[in-house]
Amino acid sequence: MPILELTTLIPDRTPEQVLDFCLEGVNFPKIFPERVTPLGDIDLNNLRIEAGRQFRFRHWMFNVIPSNWTVVIREVGERHFIDEMLNGPMRAFRHEHRVEAGEGGTLYTDRVMYSAIGGAPMEWLLVDGYMRRIFAARHRNMLHLLK
Repeated sequence: MPILELTTLIPDRTPEQVLDFCLEGVNFPKIFPERVTPLGDIDLNNLRIEAGRQFRFRHWMFNVIPSNWTVVIREVGERHFIDEMLNGPMRAFRHEHRVEAGEGGTLYTDRVMYSAIGGAPMEWLLVDGYMRRIFAARHRNMLHLLK
């Protein structure tokens, strides 16, 4: 199962500030580099990420291909949270968000373990590059939003 890990220093922010920003549902579409649409009766303005919470959204891959996801928040701790896909376009998807103090700010890390439908050939041809691009853009967005 491929693992993608990316860490960025977010200057002048504490780990608590960065994690709190990530736990507010209203920030999810701001961080995500492609269009996402909540499904069901989710009000992002009143959504706080909490362990056990499930939600559904439509991710518009390349901003044109609709892909429905159902995710559950597996864990929320003082320095991390983990979401996992229950239903969606991948065979498996587990995303750990971590924060820790760094020199001059907070180190924010995304660690994603995934498995594509179609296995290693599909990962190599399409998914690995797509994941690197999406998560690099997420980190750029985080830096911009938290400056």
